[in-house]
Amino acid sequence: MRHGAGRETRSGRRPYRWLSAALGIAMALLARAGTAQAAGFPPVVRGARAVLLRPDPGPLTIRITKRDLNIYDGPDTLAAKLYDPRRRLVGTLELPDDGNTGKGLATETQSGELKLTCETPGVYRLVIACNHDLVFGLETSSKGVMIEGDILLNDGNVSGRLCFAPPEGAFEVTAQALHEPGIQKMPLLDAKGTALHTFDLAKPAADQSFSVPAEAGARDGLWHLDLKAMDVRIRVSNVTHWTFDAAAYFDPAPLRWMLLPYNEARYLKPGQSAELQYTLRNRTDRPTAFRVEATGRDGLACRVIEPASPVALEKGEARTIRVAVRVPATAKPGSVLEGVVSATASHDAEVAQSAGIEVRIGDSPVSRPLKLPVVHERYRHENALFGYAPDYVPNEVYFDRQNRPVIRQRTESAYLTNALTLLEGERWVERSFVPALQKAYPGYRGIYFGGGFLGAKVAFDGENGAYTIVSVMTADRKRQSVLLYTPDGGRTYTTHELPGNQFDIEQFTGHNALSIPPPVLAYRQTASRPEPFASVNDLLLYLPKKVNGKLVLGEPVLVSNRCLGSCQHSGGPASTATRDGKTHIVWGEVTDEKVPGVPTYVATYDHATGKLSEKVLLAYAPPINDVHNVPAICMDSQGYLHVVAGAHGEPFQYLRSLRPNDSSAWTKPVEVLSAGYITDKTDADGSGRQTYVSLVCGPDDTLHIAYRQWRRGVEPYHGGETYAALSVQSKPKDGPWGPARPLVVPPVPGYSIYYHKLTIDRRGWLYLSYNHWTSDQSYQNEFPERHHHRAVLVSKDDGKSWKLAETRDFLEGIARR
Repeated sequence: MRHGAGRETRSGRRPYRWLSAALGIAMALLARAGTAQAAGFPPVVRGARAVLLRPDPGPLTIRITKRDLNIYDGPDTLAAKLYDPRRRLVGTLELPDDGNTGKGLATETQSGELKLTCETPGVYRLVIACNHDLVFGLETSSKGVMIEGDILLNDGNVSGRLCFAPPEGAFEVTAQALHEPGIQKMPLLDAKGTALHTFDLAKPAADQSFSVPAEAGARDGLWHLDLKAMDVRIRVSNVTHWTFDAAAYFDPAPLRWMLLPYNEARYLKPGQSAELQYTLRNRTDRPTAFRVEATGRDGLACRVIEPASPVALEKGEARTIRVAVRVPATAKPGSVLEGVVSATASHDAEVAQSAGIEVRIGDSPVSRPLKLPVVHERYRHENALFGYAPDYVPNEVYFDRQNRPVIRQRTESAYLTNALTLLEGERWVERSFVPALQKAYPGYRGIYFGGGFLGAKVAFDGENGAYTIVSVMTADRKRQSVLLYTPDGGRTYTTHELPGNQFDIEQFTGHNALSIPPPVLAYRQTASRPEPFASVNDLLLYLPKKVNGKLVLGEPVLVSNRCLGSCQHSGGPASTATRDGKTHIVWGEVTDEKVPGVPTYVATYDHATGKLSEKVLLAYAPPINDVHNVPAICMDSQGYLHVVAGAHGEPFQYLRSLRPNDSSAWTKPVEVLSAGYITDKTDADGSGRQTYVSLVCGPDDTLHIAYRQWRRGVEPYHGGETYAALSVQSKPKDGPWGPARPLVVPPVPGYSIYYHKLTIDRRGWLYLSYNHWTSDQSYQNEFPERHHHRAVLVSKDDGKSWKLAETRDFLEGIARR
């Protein structure tokens, strides 16, 4: 290949310990700084990576070197960001394109240096952002250096060793030569240096695999591969961290997620105090006691309230650490006081991690309207940006007939939920439904995706009874959908079984206040489909009734036997709208016809006659056979029905019924958005790309939607790369849809999802709950669960402005209902 031209012959390969003159200078600088031996690796690693460093306290120097491959067109820029154990950005470095306009490997390398002083124990994280058209290396004074991610090396003139910890049990090692310089025989050696297998990489781009038996090889130390030419791709199952030098190895696993959050921020005034909470996890391979301390600076008083140190944890156990902080009365407004919470394992001082305390002196911006959009950065979400630390559960919010908020309890986990939380007076109370489930299901094992992935809706009847649905994990390891009903604010619950593993319940969307128990939908799968996001389901409508004070589900009505299913994890749109004895249902169906998208239908059930109308085709929601495209329905103050047909990366489509409370005739579908994603195939405004619709209707009949929006080339965020925003849009009564308005910009480009839910209270205030998740594993894997950094926004002016919701906002809504 052209990029191999001009390098030394294979017989003239250099081992990586003898680097270029530039790296030799770097090593000399590190030696003068008092470092006994530099660690690192030559510029052979191709593509973006994260490098983990575990330095001793004191000076830290990192020299990064890159060499452009110049295979592809476009600039080859490397951007490095260094984060400390508190995940504060403590250093940045950019190495520009080498300026070579031709093809072929750059003859010269480019280097830059980061210097700082390490004050707290733990793991530093160096994030390297670049394309695949360069290789990089580094030299550092840090004693520990581990590389995270794929093993892709691209310089056949460099030889060396690749070290990793062998996984437990059987595992697979796969290797290939990238190009001709990578052709070689490559031995795999265990902890005693015994060769277990030799890979014969006889031709480029041909995988060679070796299955390591469960008991094979000495595993009381590192294994390694001897590389005559670092022009290879290697995959080791269950291995995510590796290094080039055994002396630089450390095990990141015990330190990963050991003490979270990485940093906790508060706004306080002089003399005020607050309590902060952290989670300590024992990720070592044994029961361990941890010494836990909290220290403050510049007069900030910090102490651990509980548990007492040392904290004894079983393997895999986690414990909440409560920390009290107090600001000195002499603190100056506008200043920032800092502290540190640290934890060290008693059996190994190397298992040490720290988390930050950051107290900003002054009024919290949480109480003010936000400057939009909220622009996330790595490790800087709502708490870091605004000091957001709600005293309520940040989950989707629903409102009873008195406009009191009711929120289903959850954690950062996608699974855990155990109660309804209610605001009584000025205090949040938690009313558990677990005892009712334990009574109904002996051997109860918990709730499946209870954190909102299957929905966490709370609906109300005219007597203020509350309803929510969960998927119970039973003793025989099956799943059972269960409707929970409480007539008395969560003091007692009854349980009611539903078929299938997906469900929905009619929530309040602006003009459908129910006097009767809310309609319930159950989705019962009857067949699978070849498409990844499709299955065939019976769609069943239940209309519960109260008989002699008890809730009775009654017999279901079969609405469709070709239903595509439900998608409640993001958007969570209403599938039904009920008024004056009629329930209108929307759904999508699977099809084998060549149509432009999911056939989206509506039908109406008449409570008086007990009959279901014929279904009416509304629109085709692109792409075909994709459950992301579920529709949303609501009604306005006059009873007109409004439907937004979903999409998966395409424009939503909007329709309105021609008559109030009547689903038989509709306007023609119109696209909701036609801008925001610019490519060389679009006009200057771009195209509309929407997914996961939420829909509500305001008191003045303005429609509001929230959704994930793909954006590209319309603003400077992420350098013009594609990213996924959390956006809102509105349509005034008798007016067109307005432009998309991004509320949240993610910390990384590429794929993001927000698990968002847009709800409305009884007076028309809008509430939007969300958290960020990305497929960029170099960032997402920094957090153990799927739903970190969850937040709730509120708009009191029909979506014109938004702020982070506080308990005082809920109290104001109750007082002025």
